[in-house]
This record gives sequence, C-alpha cells and structure tokens, in this order.
Amino acid sequence: MALQTDLPTIQPLIESSIESVPDTRARCLCRFDDGAVFAYAERGHEFVRASDRELWAVERDDALVSVRSGLVLAYRRGRVYFAQENGEPVYYERAV
Repeated sequence: MALQTDLPTIQPLIESSIESVPDTRARCLCRFDDGAVFAYAERGHEFVRASDRELWAVERDDALVSVRSGLVLAYRRGRVYFAQENGEPVYYERAV
C-alpha cells in the first residue's frame, strides 16, 4: 500500500525545516527519505545539525566524518551521500 500524503498537511513541516537554516548561501544536507534539511554548512566543510545547531560533521576527501567520534558517517558521490555501513543513499546536497 502506497503512503498518500496531503501536501497542506506536510507543508508546515517542510517550511519549518527550511526556516531553521540561516538565510545565507548554505549547503544543505537533506534526508533522502523525506527531503527534510538535516544539516547545513554556512561556508567551508563543517556541517551543523539543523535541529540543535550543533557542529555535527566535517567533510574530508568526499566523506562526512563525525566530529564526536571521528568515524566516517557517509561517502559523497556527486551530490548524494551514501551510508558507510550499507551503501544506501542517506543525504543529498542542495543550495538554499
């Protein structure tokens, strides 16, 4: 059974995820499954989580590296980031 979503129902969620990102030329990482902004980089390669505005990961050599653990979270190919564990797409990058 396919999930049907009424756009007026989810529109506030989409707008609130965009509003949480500073109004700059940020690079945004959107979750692949729902398109919500998960993290952003205002400049450079440091990604901040949109939910709590904490430094989350650093991009090094086409890999997202956790600032807490130092582990690789995902690898980038083009504008898509793939999970380290299983190669599934987890984030895609877009400009605000």
